[in-house]
Amino acid sequence: MRSEKLASWRLIEYTTIAVEITGSIALGLVVAGSILALLGYDPARGIFLLVFGGLRNPDYLLSRAAFIAMTALAFSIPLLAGVFNIGGEGQMYLGGLAALLAAVYSGNAAVAILAGGLAGAALGLIIGALKAYRDVNEVVSAIMLNLTLFYVIVYAITAELYDPVAPHESIKVPKGARLGVIRFGGLKLHIIFPLMLALVAVAYYLLYHTKLGYEIRASGFSPKAARYAGIDPKKTSVYSMVVGGFFAGVGGALNVVGFTYYIDNLLTCMYGMGFTGIGVALMGRNNPIGVALASIFFSMLVLGGSRMQMLMRVPKEVADTLSGVIIVALSLPYAYRMLISYIRIRRMVGVGAEQHS
Repeated sequence: MRSEKLASWRLIEYTTIAVEITGSIALGLVVAGSILALLGYDPARGIFLLVFGGLRNPDYLLSRAAFIAMTALAFSIPLLAGVFNIGGEGQMYLGGLAALLAAVYSGNAAVAILAGGLAGAALGLIIGALKAYRDVNEVVSAIMLNLTLFYVIVYAITAELYDPVAPHESIKVPKGARLGVIRFGGLKLHIIFPLMLALVAVAYYLLYHTKLGYEIRASGFSPKAARYAGIDPKKTSVYSMVVGGFFAGVGGALNVVGFTYYIDNLLTCMYGMGFTGIGVALMGRNNPIGVALASIFFSMLVLGGSRMQMLMRVPKEVADTLSGVIIVALSLPYAYRMLISYIRIRRMVGVGAEQHS
């Protein structure tokens, strides 16, 4: 009987989420189409290109989605613990650099990916520990570290790790340390996308089928209630940052050893993906499976926007605005529900504490 009620509750929850997402996408498309019409463009053609134009290059679309999914997990996992990991950008940079060095010196892709993940986890540990034990705001420390790491890595690529043949690029990942591609007839798919799906499955299992995942989610809902249950919210928040940093670092590693095979001197291969992951995490409802789907959808919008620029002569700023409208429409309902749930739980815990005092 209890299992039947649980299954019924989950069906209602998933149906509600599906209706909410469908309605949000529809609203976003209507607003985007209205903007195109007001600017004198064909809204039907513009929306079609925006949503489906990126499907002409599925390999690049899915590869880009893999990187974004990693930084989205880097934000969503700490957020479930009540911590804002804005450091996914820097964690990805550091993971990419560590993976490059590990690939060059070990010649092994697995070692490079592990090195990238550990580098990102180490940075997450620093930010999380500063927050938990020195009360340093994680947003401030992460933004400062992002900027510092950007220039440190740019210097390293420009001054020490540059390729003599192409000075604006780093030394190349050896061929033996590169992740390959899978071919389906005339189509190819970089292995990084299947690896992303495997990592998403690991993240889902960690969050919903392990003690650590339960502690992360409990601490995020209410630190006070978590303490009553014997959970240390400070320690859990640090663990969540370590796990999040690991995923961001792996994202940088996959970029370097699985797609570009080098780092350019302006980090354009990774620049902005950490902050993009924040929106994608909210689009995916902070659920690893939702994050994977949201990263694919976001990549479709980005590549579709580029195609719309080429075929309809739409300015880049307009294309980015249209994508942003859809992303905001998808993210706001979840952000609102999360805020309301947080407020309700805080009130319930407060009432319970008063009754026991």
